[in-house]
Amino acid sequence: MSAGYEALVLTTDVTVNGRRERDLRNGFAVPYRLTPRIVADAALHPAWTIRQCRHGLPTLPNVDGGAGAGAGADAQAALLQRRMDASFSWDDLAALRDMWPRKLYVKGILNARDAARCVALGADGVIVSNHGGRQLADLAAPVSVLPEVVAAVGGAQTLVDSGFRNGRDVVKALALGAHAVMLGRPLLYGLAARGEAGVDEVLAMFVADIDRTLALLGCPDVVSLGQGRYIRNSL
Repeated sequence: MSAGYEALVLTTDVTVNGRRERDLRNGFAVPYRLTPRIVADAALHPAWTIRQCRHGLPTLPNVDGGAGAGAGADAQAALLQRRMDASFSWDDLAALRDMWPRKLYVKGILNARDAARCVALGADGVIVSNHGGRQLADLAAPVSVLPEVVAAVGGAQTLVDSGFRNGRDVVKALALGAHAVMLGRPLLYGLAARGEAGVDEVLAMFVADIDRTLALLGCPDVVSLGQGRYIRNSL
């Protein structure tokens, strides 16, 4: 609270790290290790290589606090590879609600029963998410369970993420009752390609696509999507 945060998001469903087969295939690892394949790839992308030499290898600032101030990549990797606390229970959620006086959201919800219980325990809202399939690729798509979650939480804030790649996808989720859509990979793609300007460009693309889709549906604004008449045409 002293940092000024207005909301706390609790992710509850990742008790262990998933087996990310794509990362195993492409050799991604923390800490970063030079391999013949990476050296060859760096030689083919000189501009990227020059930037890395100038600024140093990427670090993970968001986990520096847990690994200790000034911790190196090895310490950060150890933190990321830890097993999560699988003992977290509904009683712990209730205790967290008592401790935290501001907005509280629970992320990783994929069924109406759990969503309703989160709200009953005092959560201000839920985030329907399967983490973009990064932990368990065979989970249900969040948009497929969104309507039943919206119905179960009785007007509490319902956000959704995972798999949204354009404005049309956003319109579908809003038409199904979501209050907001969270974007991850598209913005990271823009950031990786062009930095802050790339993020702005991706957001502009989403906004333009949302406006275009609303116009084609004959819908005046996103608020009207929740009134039901546009759901059939948006899917």
